[in-house]
Amino acid sequence: MLGREQVHAAHAAKIRMISHSMEKNDHNDAWWLAYLLYETRLPEAYVAEGDLRELRVAGRELRFWTDKRSDLVRRVRSGLAQLGLKLRKGWHTSKVKLGESKAVIDSIKGMTGEALRDLYAEIESLSRWIGKWRKNVEKLCAAFPEIEVMQANLPGIALMLGGLLYGEMGSPKRFRNAKAYANATGLTPAFRESGGKAQAVGITRQGSRLARWALTRAVISCNRCTKNKAGVQVKKWVARQTERGKPKRKVITAAARKLAEGVWRLLAWGEVFDLKRAFPA
Repeated sequence: MLGREQVHAAHAAKIRMISHSMEKNDHNDAWWLAYLLYETRLPEAYVAEGDLRELRVAGRELRFWTDKRSDLVRRVRSGLAQLGLKLRKGWHTSKVKLGESKAVIDSIKGMTGEALRDLYAEIESLSRWIGKWRKNVEKLCAAFPEIEVMQANLPGIALMLGGLLYGEMGSPKRFRNAKAYANATGLTPAFRESGGKAQAVGITRQGSRLARWALTRAVISCNRCTKNKAGVQVKKWVARQTERGKPKRKVITAAARKLAEGVWRLLAWGEVFDLKRAFPA
């Protein structure tokens, strides 16, 4: 097996100037890669190892099966809505609600009822898979005390979201500052420049899609808070920015970027997250 001293994984986005060359061929590509490596200037991609890689794999599997179940839940809700029926909110999340839902679905006759019963059976099966991967993520999170620190100090970031974020991004200490960490999540504004004029075009979307989802989900969970003081303050900040005419999606993205910078300061510098500064009341 070859080790990291002999194998180097280059960061494709940071060496794209090679692909833009006017004399691009395999010989020139290899020469430039060897030259950058010789001068120790080759931008290498980050590769997770050990427990961190295991956590990343488990987190992605959990997200995959959860997305698949969500699609089936929407299909069941749509099929029942066409019949004028409606199930309780979160009907697939507990045994009691599942029993009530099964009684409603079993009462439907014809092909619609048969289709809904098949979807219900598959949702039950996926729920078991989700429970399995959730336990795996919880078990792997115990190996990283940083996740517990995030959970205790940052609003909206529970154990699962903290595990998914840490598994995707790795240790924040490998980034030079908070802006670099936030930029790696892809939540920073993107600009397109032409004719000397720059135009905002949303966010860069560079980096892990799952990390962006975890941070935005943390803000959304704060919007649903009623008791947690930190979550309520984030909720009020989002509501105030929305009242000023800003699109809610952009406000949530901005709040998620603030959380990302807070993660870096908390774990890289040991600086306690300043809620009043990030989300002033």
